[in-house]
Amino acid sequence: MGTLHHVILFVALLSVGLLSCKQTKEKRIKPNIVFIFIDDMGWKDLGYMGSGFYETPHIDQLAKKGMVFTQVYANAANCAPTRACLLSGQYSPRHGVYTVARSDRGDQEARRLIPLPNSRTVPLEHVMIAEALKPAGYRSAAIGKWNVGNSPEKQGFDVGIPGSGFQGHFNDKGEYLTDHLTEKAVTFIRENNPEKTGNPFFLYLAHYAVHTPIQAKDSLVQKYQEKQGTPYHNNSTYAAMIESVDQSVAKINGILEELGLVENTLLVFFSDNGGHGTYTSQKPLRGGKGMFYEGGIREPMFAYWPGKIKAGTVCEEPVIGIDFYPTFLELSGVEKPTDYVLDGRSLVPLLNGEKTLNREALFWHFPAYLQSYEGMKDESRDTIFRSRPVSVIRKGDWKLLQFHEEWVLDGGRENVSENNSVELYNLSADIGETTNLAAVQVDKRDELLDDLLDWQEEVKAPIPREVNPAYEAKMKGK
Repeated sequence: MGTLHHVILFVALLSVGLLSCKQTKEKRIKPNIVFIFIDDMGWKDLGYMGSGFYETPHIDQLAKKGMVFTQVYANAANCAPTRACLLSGQYSPRHGVYTVARSDRGDQEARRLIPLPNSRTVPLEHVMIAEALKPAGYRSAAIGKWNVGNSPEKQGFDVGIPGSGFQGHFNDKGEYLTDHLTEKAVTFIRENNPEKTGNPFFLYLAHYAVHTPIQAKDSLVQKYQEKQGTPYHNNSTYAAMIESVDQSVAKINGILEELGLVENTLLVFFSDNGGHGTYTSQKPLRGGKGMFYEGGIREPMFAYWPGKIKAGTVCEEPVIGIDFYPTFLELSGVEKPTDYVLDGRSLVPLLNGEKTLNREALFWHFPAYLQSYEGMKDESRDTIFRSRPVSVIRKGDWKLLQFHEEWVLDGGRENVSENNSVELYNLSADIGETTNLAAVQVDKRDELLDDLLDWQEEVKAPIPREVNPAYEAKMKGK
């Protein structure tokens, strides 16, 4: 009897021990992260976001099975600064990437101020996401568009695969760039299957689509040529580019399903700035790429993670590109890099069903110029530039834009009621930013303006103040 009792006790203890080991192992399993980053795809450029012309059935299905974010922002209105902010986890004034290429774009004589110099490189001392994930054993790949200087390998990525050998979106063999990058991503996932390697992976798949040149596969273009467009979405080639992106997302999710990885993989879909106004529209939002109105910075985004993120959920909380860095750190169990500032907030509480991050405000800073192009001149502040030097704050439902030309040259804070340097919008009532309330909601204007000025001081945001001699000469000659 005693022997039997000991045997039973031993088996029970062994079972508890095995269960404990299993639970410990499960706790140690870190999620894979797949971040799919589209270039120039606007807020309304997807089926699930309301387009009646563009077809994105696979994206729509994943969005439906995950969490859709409706108020998500890029950190800038064009690609390089958005990417620099996302990868570094910091607002632009901390790394100095404000725009693409030169900061003095457009008509020289129309620029009232000398813009601040722009950096095309995030300095190596800035710790990018992939480098921060390394202590957790992540294998990381940056596939596709980079555009932040140095190289992915110098900034913590194990693999960097650019879109070299392509003129536009095709190479000399007729291969389509979106398909090419997708296959490289599928290969990376297959070769870094955690079931074989024992390590999680981070895939940063940054497509060149749907950026100009507007080129697509003939078979898809023909499909949309035969389809009735809508007043705002009717470019058949652009629509075909979007469908190729949809096919890419399907293939990425397909390999995750094939390898049995979907339940331990967070898949995020995001874009770097608003849609190109010559080819698409973000109505009812105002503006598009290059503008700091909603159409230029509000993006489509969803997060898909079966079993972890409740299907069919919608998040209305305003979030921004710098939030992904702390999100991935929290999911991986890695501490923030020592003595390194992260400006974003982890989205994990939202993914878990909470409604708010209790954050005071979001900010943007653009001390440069972007010339106008064919589309949307009537939706910009003027017809010469898509954007002039500007800083922006969004706080609650309110959004304020501070235009530095008038601010610096026409009296600053002393004359803010008269100098046209500030625009104020209530986004809950006026998502199209049609009615400037700066002269009406004075208390709210001053509250946001104070917060914006405090933030500029905190991050040492450089303000252009030097008058442009070419502009002065033109004015004197009139």
